[in-house]
Amino acid sequence: MELLNTFTIPSDIATAWATLQDVESIAPCVPGATLESSDGENFTGSVKVKLGPVSMVYGGQARFVSRDEATHTAVIEGSGKETRGTGTAKGLVTAVLVEEAPDRTRVDIVSELQITGKAAQFGKGVMQEVAGRIIDQFAGNLAATMTASSVAAAASSASGESGVPAAAPAPLPKVADSIDLLGTAGAPVLKRLVPAVVVIVVVVALIIWAVKR
Repeated sequence: MELLNTFTIPSDIATAWATLQDVESIAPCVPGATLESSDGENFTGSVKVKLGPVSMVYGGQARFVSRDEATHTAVIEGSGKETRGTGTAKGLVTAVLVEEAPDRTRVDIVSELQITGKAAQFGKGVMQEVAGRIIDQFAGNLAATMTASSVAAAASSASGESGVPAAAPAPLPKVADSIDLLGTAGAPVLKRLVPAVVVIVVVVALIIWAVKR
């Protein structure tokens, strides 16, 4: 199953490439995800998922297959597994950064997924929607964080030149500590998908982590 996703970063491509490698600064932009270990090439993490009043945590892993700074391309392999079931998901993902304007860079993501278990019976449309919404949330959080940081840096610079104390920086966007699946794919579908669809969520979150390295 092939999924196509795109998001934009409000900066030139060099800044975008550097920003996506600064995990500590932008880690909070990934909703519900926690990076548990990393050696620079291999990653393990977990995703907290909320289904109504119930919260669940699922784990997975990812690793780099290749990275090319000249073409701003990264290939990542990720996998996840149901904690109480036999469902699995594996993904081979290619992420490419493209500068659309001096202040805007597009990130194109092509994901080749292999799915087993209950989630395998559902079509590409559901998986595309779930992955797309998670990536959109991440992109929105990242853009807001970068904008707030740019404004703070500009204010600090102006303050230094004028001698007038800078105003307090605007608060960074609040990111959900879990992914609300009811809001992501719709209750009727999720009654049949949960917890199998969470495997896909884990892989998507880990892919975002890896792209950021």
